[in-house]
Amino acid sequence: MKTVVSLQELVDSEIRPDRLFDEFLSLTQTSVTQLASTPLVTVACQACGHQASREAFVKFGLAYRECERCSSVFVSPRPSAEALAEYHRSSPAATFWRDRVLRETLQTRLEKLVQPRAEWVLDGLAEHRPRALDGVDVSTHGDLLMKALTALSPALRMSAPGRADGPLGSPASADFVTAFDTLDRVADVRALMAAVHTVLRPGGVLFVTAPCISGFDLQTLWDRSPGVLPPDKLNLLSIDGLAHLFGGPDWEIIELSTPGMLDVENVRQVVSASPDVAWPRVIARLVDQDERARLELQEYLQRHRLASFARLVVRRR
Repeated sequence: MKTVVSLQELVDSEIRPDRLFDEFLSLTQTSVTQLASTPLVTVACQACGHQASREAFVKFGLAYRECERCSSVFVSPRPSAEALAEYHRSSPAATFWRDRVLRETLQTRLEKLVQPRAEWVLDGLAEHRPRALDGVDVSTHGDLLMKALTALSPALRMSAPGRADGPLGSPASADFVTAFDTLDRVADVRALMAAVHTVLRPGGVLFVTAPCISGFDLQTLWDRSPGVLPPDKLNLLSIDGLAHLFGGPDWEIIELSTPGMLDVENVRQVVSASPDVAWPRVIARLVDQDERARLELQEYLQRHRLASFARLVVRRR
């Protein structure tokens, strides 16, 4: 199983400017408070399916729980799939994210997120599915990715189901599936992966990116992490959880990496902005180093799958 280290420069404020994120945060709190008043359903761990879990924290009226087997974190009880779909379609927070944040950071996202991901997919296909033609995308805001893929490889035929909680296409009709920034917000992760398995041809490959709760950033900041906002971050799977999710006889994990680039900087910013919090002294010391030391720490986290952003390449057996 391959692990990749990447030190491409990326600053969180480039794709999520503070002036916009503060407004988005306010809208999210109001929108999620309303969402939390809808009927809620209790769920098992979204990674390994284990029923036993313990309280983790509460955000905007929705409770996060931590799986007692794989330590993945997930909202339970949670809104229904229909309520979540409506939230992402029409809530003030989701509308603001599409119309303001995505639009105003478009060029940076194309250069530093979309293009590298498209190249990663094509490199993976060249190595693991060289004659691939048919792809299905279930990524959040995946239209840019599909355009980038077909621009780089015009022979590809891409489709998108519209909703990740419905049918993805005819059985065994796809050579590959892309699921970027999707596992964290889908209503039922295991059901989505079952649908992906169905639509893939034998030997087909799945490309995934997702936040990783077992990483340094999220483990340190926990409920104080500015990026942990329901329902966009409904499911925060751990490395063990991802290994469980794709560990059965139906899948083969080709790559499982945490090439996240922002852990140390995110922790440094929050620790610096919250001097009254009793942070462990070792944490404050680790992130209060010079730039080179912080870069080396981030590389260490990546090398040992301890960063808070994961990517996977998985093959259908």
